[in-house]
Amino acid sequence: MLSNFFVGRFYDSPSTISKLNPLSKMISTLIFIVMTILAKDLRLSIALFSFVFVLVLNTRIPLRVYFKTVWSIKFLILFMIIINLILKVELTIIAITVLKIINIVLYTAVLTLTTSPLLLAKGIEKILSPLNKLKIPVKNMALSLTLAIRFIPTIINEANKILKSQASRGVDFYSKSIKDKLSAVKNLLIPMFILSLKRADELSLIMEVRLFNLKSDRTNYREERWSFIDTYTIFVHLFMLVIIIAKGII
Repeated sequence: MLSNFFVGRFYDSPSTISKLNPLSKMISTLIFIVMTILAKDLRLSIALFSFVFVLVLNTRIPLRVYFKTVWSIKFLILFMIIINLILKVELTIIAITVLKIINIVLYTAVLTLTTSPLLLAKGIEKILSPLNKLKIPVKNMALSLTLAIRFIPTIINEANKILKSQASRGVDFYSKSIKDKLSAVKNLLIPMFILSLKRADELSLIMEVRLFNLKSDRTNYREERWSFIDTYTIFVHLFMLVIIIAKGII
């Protein structure tokens, strides 16, 4: 039921995209999202989809992973299509909107699937580093985000186990009765809440044993270096952004 959720899952594939600096990937992702939002032409949206599809192929990650990712938002896409049809929006605009959603989801999947949660948090910390001058605890925010992303797959796996366990005991999660649905949700949420508290307690003990201190400066065993490919990647994205902006002005 929850196997299509991709956030926090990392595939250690031998691809060029996986070896890119996480900071360059995050900057490229932000630029691509801006490009997708600004693209108001169907041909541009299709071109961006083709660009993302090439990236997907280059990640050397099974296509079924990306298909499941898009399939997990099928109800959102269907809801938007129905609303737009009710409002009598043109089919071209509906197609552009759907493509925008798919493009952003796929590109975000490329980022999260090719970047480990730790490197992802480091990239976020570097992007937000200017906020340190405003005395905003960026390191603490990055650490919290790292832990949250890291344990999302674990919690989902445990949730699947609880679902199967409760189903074997006769709990019907697909019942049409509202009373049965509420009972099924209760049988899922209570064990999940207890499990989350247990995981948090285990994590706090592990960090305490390792003498982890938020106030001390953290060092890295391996520093991620910036290469020519990182610069080239950002340049390509900026070039595409300029073209889309120019297309909109013209």
